[in-house]
Amino acid sequence: MKAFGRVLPWLLLLVAVADLIGLKSGSVAHAPWVLAGLVGAVVVSLLLRLLAVSWSLRTRRRKPGPAIGEGLLVVGVLVALVAGTANWTLGLQGFVVLNEGEAVPLHGGSHLQQFDGGPLARMDEMNVVLTLEELKLLPAGDGFFYPESHLLVQRGSGSPQRVSIGPGTTGSAGPLRFHQGAFGFAPRIVILRNDETVFDQVVPFTTQRSGPAGISFVGSFTIEKESLAVEGSVDLATLDAAMKGHATLVLSVRREGTAIGRGKLLPGHFADLEQGYRVGFAGLEKWSEVDVSRRTYGSAVLAGAALALGGAVFWPFAAWRSR
Repeated sequence: MKAFGRVLPWLLLLVAVADLIGLKSGSVAHAPWVLAGLVGAVVVSLLLRLLAVSWSLRTRRRKPGPAIGEGLLVVGVLVALVAGTANWTLGLQGFVVLNEGEAVPLHGGSHLQQFDGGPLARMDEMNVVLTLEELKLLPAGDGFFYPESHLLVQRGSGSPQRVSIGPGTTGSAGPLRFHQGAFGFAPRIVILRNDETVFDQVVPFTTQRSGPAGISFVGSFTIEKESLAVEGSVDLATLDAAMKGHATLVLSVRREGTAIGRGKLLPGHFADLEQGYRVGFAGLEKWSEVDVSRRTYGSAVLAGAALALGGAVFWPFAAWRSR
């Protein structure tokens, strides 16, 4: 019976880990409370085991070394398990794409894309309005640059909090954490036919890696009514080392599969195409993907894992020395 008491917590832990892996991979499907129940059973069994180990130390029925090692292992697993469970049950995660100057309410996660919330997540923690105040492109040498998003986080009627994020830089506001995701340009493209506007929209261009040349920004769209297909890219070669100046828009326009124009445009300029069309570059905005998540207890998980590893190493060594 004593041997079963020692083994039971670890058997339950293996079942809980296997269930979690199954849920993540999609091979297992059930309500979250099932996994929560398994984790609860693991915690209870580990606490009972810790009481038994503590009692054996108190009554001195065996040498303290092995009991201390087992106790360290149990405590470490408990700390890591509780912290990891808190991360899962309270977790909030998603992302939002914002143009410069755009403000989006995150209330309830409704404006977050691919939103994922834990079973005990507090949705009121998302009751903020997020604004992309500015997206800066900072030079990094050799023609490269990196993005830095300047955000405003408004909670309730208080003053907005300014947060800056970039590659490797995390911003925080209360329990929320903000990370820099993808970024790009959004040119405003105007197409006229015989002086009549057939298209006037801001078109988000996506970021693409282009090998050793760095990053390019490309986009495409169609105008079915006019049978037009437009492809374009934002050329940053005209910007100086400090990323100042005017980017160039490179466009290629086809109608019913036949090219009717191709070339470069500066902001505020128009160009004539064939068949009575004109295309203009009316302005350039920038957009940024902001990844939003709730604070985690990763340091507690790591501390518990380190404690458990120390106990797992010390326990068999102490048992060997106690023979």
